[in-house]
Amino acid sequence: MKRTKLLGTWGIALICSSVLASEGTVEIVGKGNVARAPEYSEIQVHVTSVCYNKPIEAQEENAVLSNKILSVLKNYVRTDRDKVLSSGGHTLRQIEYTSDVEGKTKVLCERKWRTTNTLLLKTEDMESVAQIQEKILELVPSDEGLDPSHTHQTYAELGEPMFAVFPETFAQMKQEAQAKAWDDASNQFRGFLKKCELQNVRLSQISQPEYFGLAKSAPLMGDERTPIIPDAISLYASWKFLWTFDPTPGCYR
Repeated sequence: MKRTKLLGTWGIALICSSVLASEGTVEIVGKGNVARAPEYSEIQVHVTSVCYNKPIEAQEENAVLSNKILSVLKNYVRTDRDKVLSSGGHTLRQIEYTSDVEGKTKVLCERKWRTTNTLLLKTEDMESVAQIQEKILELVPSDEGLDPSHTHQTYAELGEPMFAVFPETFAQMKQEAQAKAWDDASNQFRGFLKKCELQNVRLSQISQPEYFGLAKSAPLMGDERTPIIPDAISLYASWKFLWTFDPTPGCYR
């Protein structure tokens, strides 16, 4: 069996033909991408209380810090689409571990109570993200998380801000990226047919399109500042097609 590969900008076409084969195949992967400016940001804070003698103590201390942070987040709910969410975790009694200055694991406390809370702000006010972060950190006892020198303690961990587009925008982006992937695959196939005159060509298999997104910032031009808000949210589509044709001896490179 002889094989010929046609390399395109975005995909690979593969001919498989033989005098012994009942048919040949051409597989092409089309790709396309679209980009939109981010529409909102998500800021997430995890509040954890560990090593308390009683579960109510862990819950109360966690609530104190969580409520302070929530008061900051609620100040940035300014549109109908802005939201603040709170999701409490389980209250458990367990052994807590930490690391000493040499990086060795040690027991912080045994069979004490832990509870957690996750706070989330979704806001269209992306310009205020840095300000929100600063105000949260002012409420946090330590920005390094768990303090290995203390036993019972409540601390907060501020996650990296995430930027995204709303569901209806994402759905439109998927349609556009999919259409570009189809056009890309079609152009590759037409270019392939210019090289080989295939007989009884038919599209025999179409895979499910695959997607992945990526937040991108433009390269800095003489500016050393770190960008906080990405310039665009890019969505990439990959779509595989399989064409079959009657054996065509001589269509090789």
